[in-house]
Amino acid sequence: MKRRIIKVFIFLITILCVVCLYKVYINYDMIKEIIKQPPIVFSIRFKDGDKGTFKYNINTEKAEKISDYVFQDLSYSNDYEKIIGLIWEDKFQGLAELDMKQYTFKTIIDLEELNKCAKDIGLDEIKYDMPGVAGIHMPQFYKDGCTFFWKNSGDVICYFNKQNDVWKMKVLYKSEHENYSYHIKEENNRDLLFVESRYEIYNQKIEKINIDKNNLETFGEEELLITPRKNFSDSTGNMDVSNDTTMISYYQEPNIYIYDLETRNSKHINNQYLLWQHIVYIKLSSDAKYIFYAVGDIPFFWSDGYRLNFFIVDVKTGNKIRLDKWKKGDMFYGVDW
Repeated sequence: MKRRIIKVFIFLITILCVVCLYKVYINYDMIKEIIKQPPIVFSIRFKDGDKGTFKYNINTEKAEKISDYVFQDLSYSNDYEKIIGLIWEDKFQGLAELDMKQYTFKTIIDLEELNKCAKDIGLDEIKYDMPGVAGIHMPQFYKDGCTFFWKNSGDVICYFNKQNDVWKMKVLYKSEHENYSYHIKEENNRDLLFVESRYEIYNQKIEKINIDKNNLETFGEEELLITPRKNFSDSTGNMDVSNDTTMISYYQEPNIYIYDLETRNSKHINNQYLLWQHIVYIKLSSDAKYIFYAVGDIPFFWSDGYRLNFFIVDVKTGNKIRLDKWKKGDMFYGVDW
């Protein structure tokens, strides 16, 4: 009897070792392919006082500082050669870009000039109160200018560019409700705006997120997805759109999905169960083969902000790797991939 128990124990240990080795191999094989992608970039204020914008090496799990400025709500250009972000510090408030080859900093427009443009089209001005707490969100390169949410409600998306050396702004999209994220995809014959929104039916206390696709030329709305949620705490939203506009990645607790825009079907990719946590960012890789997302541990009394955990999932196989868990008190202001 004792010998049989030992044999069973050895068998179970062997199986466990095989599973662990297989997991190590899968992770190695995934990372070998993932490192061919552009780097993950993020802006942060560390608990120890250091701050700036960093690129993350998936292979070594190390972060390298590429700017002393905190590029809030940063996003890549279409060619991944620059990032744009909001600088909201005492020495400068406005939009700026960072070259991803030389890491050179260049201002685009300051808050004073933005407010002049906003006043010309009847929008309320934005005031600077303190570092980090901004009234402009999700700036993105678009054509020969930039787009962004104006003020905190997210119901107005503005586009601005230079015309005869003068900055001009116009409202690109306006709704009667709050929006949490948007993505503009440029195509040969049309530009598509994808908007993630939350509608509330107050008398029934029901909340839902609608992901809408809009043609910017006609402003005709087409409802794509309705993903019910009990709460939605982060302004970056829980969806992303592939560069070729064929798929949307999104999270609907406890599952991560890919929505095929051609077949109008959702494909389950993997699970992410949450316990006193939120999905904070979700990003598709440049070739849409992988999904990056961050899980935030909700802090006690919201005193320190989210403590983030980084994950990447293979869209084809559903295999998932965990990259890093950051320290409690590290404040993230933007992530892109």
